[in-house]
Amino acid sequence: MHYHLKLRKQNDNFIWPSFVDALASLLIVIIFILMIFVISQYYVSQKLSGKDQALSQLETKVLEITNQLNIEKGISKKLSLDIVNIQNELENKDFELLQNKNLITNLKAEINKNLFKLSEQSEILENKRLIFKTLQKKLEEKNKKEININNVIIEQRNELNNLNLLIINLKEKINKLNSLLNLYEKKDKEEKIKNLQLKSTLNSALARRVEELQKFKSIFFGTVKEKLKNVPEIKIVGDRFVFQSEVLFETGSIEIGKKGKTELKKFADILLNLDKDIPKDSNWILQIEGHTDNLPVRKGQIYKDNWELSTKRALSVLRYFINEGLDPKKLFASGYGSFQPIDKTNSKIGRMKNRRIEMKITQKLIINDSN
Repeated sequence: MHYHLKLRKQNDNFIWPSFVDALASLLIVIIFILMIFVISQYYVSQKLSGKDQALSQLETKVLEITNQLNIEKGISKKLSLDIVNIQNELENKDFELLQNKNLITNLKAEINKNLFKLSEQSEILENKRLIFKTLQKKLEEKNKKEININNVIIEQRNELNNLNLLIINLKEKINKLNSLLNLYEKKDKEEKIKNLQLKSTLNSALARRVEELQKFKSIFFGTVKEKLKNVPEIKIVGDRFVFQSEVLFETGSIEIGKKGKTELKKFADILLNLDKDIPKDSNWILQIEGHTDNLPVRKGQIYKDNWELSTKRALSVLRYFINEGLDPKKLFASGYGSFQPIDKTNSKIGRMKNRRIEMKITQKLIINDSN
């Protein structure tokens, strides 16, 4: 028993230090665990603090995204409205397209109709071509007739030359008669009866010459008239050739216009061609007369009254003929103002008729006096 007590003491002495060691180890472990816990808590708090900042930033971003989303919603709403408008426009375009299709259909129908008309017009054109050929044949026949007329004119010119020779011989006879008459008057003034008979013979001769000259004038006028019968701007009234002032001059002007020069040149060419075939001693004269209406001259013009206007216009025509080669000795110009009207109605048409240039072919009778 003593042995067991001793052993028990020994065992008790051995357990305590071990227990202390175990407690120390446990304490160390607990302290280590506490240190780890404290350190973990420190790191966790740091992490949580970082997460709070990140969360704050995230909230800021979410707010920005929300604002951006609101803006996008506005844009989306506007786009929706734009889409609706575009759809409406597309519907309008579809309607216009439908109208255009209908228009195209109508145009095609119109084109077909026009093609049909064109075919009809082609037939009409063919008929016109046939008519044109017929007219060409008629024109050729007319040209042949004109050639015959020209031959007649040549024959008339030959007759005119023969007539001029007769006139020359008549002039010589008249001159001889005048010489004889002067001799008889000087020799014997008392032989009045003989002188009267001689004068009667001379008057008869002069009358015959006037008759021959009248015949010459008729032939001359007829030839010019034949040449001008297809010129509508030149009217033939009696023995006169009439140009309306509107053809030759602008309103209130004394300068011949372009159209007027064209028409006057036709007349001048005819006179120049006839003058070549007429003997130089025929003494024909072209009398140019200017006429106006009864309206007074406007203020500021270069002429004082209608007398001066009519005279200056006649002189303009005379000078134009001289520039074209007509002999100045065969031209005579005069102005009559408004005092020789051909229409006395005092209407607009009447005044237009009265504004004119008249031309008359006449002949100056020349008798040589021998003393």
